[in-house]
Amino acid sequence: MTERRQDPTPVDTDPGAGASVLGFPAEPPGDDDAGDLEPVPDGAEVAGVAARPGLAYVRHPDVAGGVLLLLAGVAGAASAWLPWEQGRETTGLDLVVRAVGAAREGAAELGRTGLWQPGAVAAGSAVLVVLGLLLLRPARGHRVSGVLALAVALGVAAAVAGRLVDAGGDAASLGPGVWCAAAVAGLGLLGALKAMLTAPRVTAVPDAPLAVG
Repeated sequence: MTERRQDPTPVDTDPGAGASVLGFPAEPPGDDDAGDLEPVPDGAEVAGVAARPGLAYVRHPDVAGGVLLLLAGVAGAASAWLPWEQGRETTGLDLVVRAVGAAREGAAELGRTGLWQPGAVAAGSAVLVVLGLLLLRPARGHRVSGVLALAVALGVAAAVAGRLVDAGGDAASLGPGVWCAAAVAGLGLLGALKAMLTAPRVTAVPDAPLAVG
């Protein structure tokens, strides 16, 4: 009787399992991604690693980051229509109109009256909406928009902090408009960090061998 010899080495039935591109899981492009590929230039680096031939960037929108920045714009609109002080009906929009008048007299007057704060919130909210729309467009990456959004959100946060200082640290005296302005800063920071920290997607060019590492 002939004894059948068994090979203890397991056989990988899925050659594509565990494939990676530059240490990241390889994502073969689907039919919908065929028109959203951008070849990686020769000598370019992805995540600090030299790219191999036959790779391409997958252009994609940053939906989460874009929605966060758009929500920051919504909070900014609410801040314009709500009072900024308890017991008073002066809205953020009223303060912005005053800020425009103070700005005509010079930056010193704008800073002395503290009207730069609602002006910074209104302008920052508008910029965040524009950046949020840019994040919804397919692109290789959105880090530049993320850095800009971070700078704007920090400016809005400084305006909110300045308003709190002008109130003598009494948070109870601040109206709902100021808290909506704080939401602008918080949502803007989250959206900016999401765009900045999302790495580019890399995949194999169709009809090209996958660089497995």
